[in-house]
Amino acid sequence: MTLRAIDLSLELGQDILVGKSKKPAKITKIEYHEKSGEVVLGTTEGTRKALTFALTEVKEDDYECPADKYR
Repeated sequence: MTLRAIDLSLELGQDILVGKSKKPAKITKIEYHEKSGEVVLGTTEGTRKALTFALTEVKEDDYECPADKYR
């Protein structure tokens, strides 16, 4: 499978999984560094670059519309 596009949406307080053991953490700070173009996340488990984490599974009740889980 090849991705052609990715849309990443992060917000303060969001739960993510970090590290090899996929430990749960909350996002506490989001920083963008203009010179390098990196996005750095401050979490309750330390800092992480934006694409070095896994998203938690989305629950059925997290969708506004039931059809959204299939989009």
